[in-house]
Amino acid sequence: MVDFGTYPAAESKEHTFQLVNATQETVKIKKIRSTCGCLVGQVSASEILPGKALKIQTQVKANSVSGKFSKILYVETDLAGRRFIRLELKGTALPLVEITPAVPFYAGKLQAGQVYEFRFELEPSQSGVVLSATVDSGCRLKKSEGKWFAVCKLTPAGGTAIVEKEFRIDVVSPTGQPPLSIRIRGLLAD
Repeated sequence: MVDFGTYPAAESKEHTFQLVNATQETVKIKKIRSTCGCLVGQVSASEILPGKALKIQTQVKANSVSGKFSKILYVETDLAGRRFIRLELKGTALPLVEITPAVPFYAGKLQAGQVYEFRFELEPSQSGVVLSATVDSGCRLKKSEGKWFAVCKLTPAGGTAIVEKEFRIDVVSPTGQPPLSIRIRGLLAD
């Protein structure tokens, strides 16, 4: 198990595990399985000779996890009684911007044709964050005391039981960051 501690979610984190073959037989590595697409692993060899070791390079991809996490990588072997070896990577990935209330946001029952406004607080985890929303995005942005506030408008249409809308907010600075996504879900009232 490796603990990366607290770090910016925009960084990728890497760790190399070393597996030592303490048996008298050659152990074959069949496959590496990850619990999510955010974690990748690669082995340095397809088998481990008795008394030898191999390295498993792991990486938690940048911007793939947010908050406290624990991800597992399983190494499948041909070793009787120890077919799977479990490798754990954990930490706390601080998102560039914390959105409150949390998204996706459940808005409850909504009336078709009625205009709703939902307010979200966008708190950057570092200074110098600049956000932008296009005029047609349905969100207005304001900045006050180091925080951003997004007011998102939603007008449900009739004809469907589930109301769902995603609002995109671009990260202007720092550059190269993925856009923020605010998703609002609800049910159309009878």
